[in-house]
Amino acid sequence: MKEPAAADAEFAAQAPAPAPELAPRAPRPSQRTKPPVRSGPIWAGLSFLLLKAKSLLVLLKALPAAKFLLTSLSMLAMVWVEAQRTGPWFAVGFVLMILVHELGHGYAMKRRGVEAGWPVFIPFFGAMISMKNTPRDRDTEADIAYGGPFAGTMVALLSAGVGLALDSRPFIALAYTGFFLNLFNLTPISPLDGGRVAQAFSRRAWIIGVILLGAIFLWTHSPQLLLIALLALPRLFSRANKDAEAERDALQPAQQRAWAIRYFGLAAFLGSALYFSGSLLGRF
Repeated sequence: MKEPAAADAEFAAQAPAPAPELAPRAPRPSQRTKPPVRSGPIWAGLSFLLLKAKSLLVLLKALPAAKFLLTSLSMLAMVWVEAQRTGPWFAVGFVLMILVHELGHGYAMKRRGVEAGWPVFIPFFGAMISMKNTPRDRDTEADIAYGGPFAGTMVALLSAGVGLALDSRPFIALAYTGFFLNLFNLTPISPLDGGRVAQAFSRRAWIIGVILLGAIFLWTHSPQLLLIALLALPRLFSRANKDAEAERDALQPAQQRAWAIRYFGLAAFLGSALYFSGSLLGRF
């Protein structure tokens, strides 16, 4: 058996040489001409750059339309997913309730001078709306977070009113779902809305939030709660997050009291509305 290097040398030596008649012939001195200037690659490169620039311009112009399309398609996807469980009409109402909740955040951002993104819906999880810049203080962050549950509570209350006026179980059920979702979002633990509101008046509100989150999980057995708990752990135990919170100036005592009243007042109202709407559902 030959060594690998010897085998390679032998293989190269056995490679057939080109036939003499196939070897290229050099042109005679009298037939030699100057090489032509090849402008093809230059024009091809310029055309490529122009095409890319035009495509980029079209993309930039279509960016708002693309964001609107993303919001619309994610809404339709969520409606389709929810319709498999609850039926099409209830799914439409449910997704519209979530949309109003997110628009409540967006309106608060606009009022506070914070640039908002477009809502994006995530089936089995909910929806989200991004902030383009960071709130300047605790009061601004709490106001933005509070805007979602407040708007969601109003639309759930409207659904309850329609359900009572028309004696309609689907509208009452929709209102019950809306009250529950907004009360759940007020749980004082980040990244939920309640955690961002509670930081305006208490830095230790997450302890209550963990207890409430566990109680709601035992009640509903919802796997989404476990996902939210996993998302909250880095915020609760991250040293960098604690240092960032410590650097932010606390609000004035009057502002803290005002936020505590607004927070617990809305939570109490939602708890009462959830109880009464559930009682109405038992009568149908």
